Amino acid sequence: MLDPHPGSAVEYWFFKVNSGGEALLVDWIARRRSGDHAVRVSIHSPRGRAVRFLPIPVVSLAEGENTLTETHTKGRVEDVTWDLAMEILDPPIAPDVFPARLLHLLDLAVVVAPEVRFTGSMTHAGQSFEVAGAKGVLAQYWGRRLPREWWWISTNQFDAPDLAVECDLFRSGVWGIPASAPAGYLFIKHGELRKLIMSPTARTRVSGTPEKFEIAFRRLGKPSIRLRATGSSYGDLGERIVNTLVGDLEVWEGNTLIGRATGTAGLERRPR
Repeated sequence: MLDPHPGSAVEYWFFKVNSGGEALLVDWIARRRSGDHAVRVSIHSPRGRAVRFLPIPVVSLAEGENTLTETHTKGRVEDVTWDLAMEILDPPIAPDVFPARLLHLLDLAVVVAPEVRFTGSMTHAGQSFEVAGAKGVLAQYWGRRLPREWWWISTNQFDAPDLAVECDLFRSGVWGIPASAPAGYLFIKHGELRKLIMSPTARTRVSGTPEKFEIAFRRLGKPSIRLRATGSSYGDLGERIVNTLVGDLEVWEGNTLIGRATGTAGLERRPR
């Protein structure tokens, strides 16, 4: 799922993992038109909240100090290091409303492995942290440009067993024209049940601020699904993007609370 798309103007590969009180997000970023490439690290640990950037001449996932495959990743960016084995637990998803991906309708396409097990270690500012079978996510997206606006939620450590949520709502150009078409998806795995709900097929609504917001998916003839998020300790990732990996999240279906994540929710916002 990590195959490059060299014809794309932008391409990102990333993983995210929460382990106890520590959390790590690492992006490999290729901006091919400008030749501006980087590895970006976002970390929460007892050493503090930090975002680090490492400019690189070209993105190569298999070579150099910072590498990423479907089974292993290692690297160093300033005072952050990691060495992690990965096991993909759930088949990747490729959200799409036919024929949007086939016709390259929207600015970005995405593939996500929503449940990945990480084992190994990471360090921050000289302190080492063990990662022992912690769940996280592995993803890739590519296309013409970043959407001008988005809300992103990624969580797979809940008080309910075997629950994982991936959600992305964004405004995209259409065939390269800088329009503002709303689109997105919600993926929920709950035990053996897997749901992939696409917008605009489902109606969506977002209210609130990064510190406290709700995303609702309304489905014809079915209970609505609401994601109620609370975020703190946001870091600035650049490009108007703020991110935290230690947010809280409640998942509701109709009037039923499916699960609650405390301090393990990845929340991200890029405003217009």
